Amino acid sequence: MTMNFRIHSASLTMAPAKPAATQVKAASEAATPKGDEVQQPSDKSNAIAAYTGDIPNSSPYNALLNPEGFDFDNMSLNEFYDIVDAIRTLEFDIERASGNTGSLRDTFWHDVMSVKGSLEGVNYEKQGIKPDEKINISQFYGQSVDEARNMEEENYRSFHGVLGYAQEQQETVALITSESFIKEYQEKAISFLKSQETQLIDTQA
Repeated sequence: MTMNFRIHSASLTMAPAKPAATQVKAASEAATPKGDEVQQPSDKSNAIAAYTGDIPNSSPYNALLNPEGFDFDNMSLNEFYDIVDAIRTLEFDIERASGNTGSLRDTFWHDVMSVKGSLEGVNYEKQGIKPDEKINISQFYGQSVDEARNMEEENYRSFHGVLGYAQEQQETVALITSESFIKEYQEKAISFLKSQETQLIDTQA
């Protein structure tokens, strides 16, 4: 099983790996839209981290192993949900395979579940979009932050904490949509699948 990546965007440059906290801050700052920006898909292709290795016929992580790459400026919420769910499933399976039968309670797991929950709770009619409509994912979560800020300003007592929650989701989305993160999780998915194949072969021998 071979694995390599094809990067579509000529404007992307490779940079040394940064700690996760630094990546979140930098990505979230770059992804934060201005108040007058409108949620629209980008006209330019910004596809990143296309996977060109062998793809298993059936895997819960296939949403991460996309040979077309990922264009988060032009993606439906359904597509984004599949990616987030694949990340959640991979983390869960890795922990279970390591013998951890308890609950996953680390910060990253909580943040991913929060994003997954927000996607499951989207009121499409209120948002004026469709589940398969192509939108800018970062701007979508940026608008959620703006809405939460307005809610707190209008009634702080009733909506205290809503803004912080929305900002945490925005930071997590900024991390998930970064090239370095997608490549890392593609590698984790393949590595885990290989390890499971090895265990199966050893058991049958």
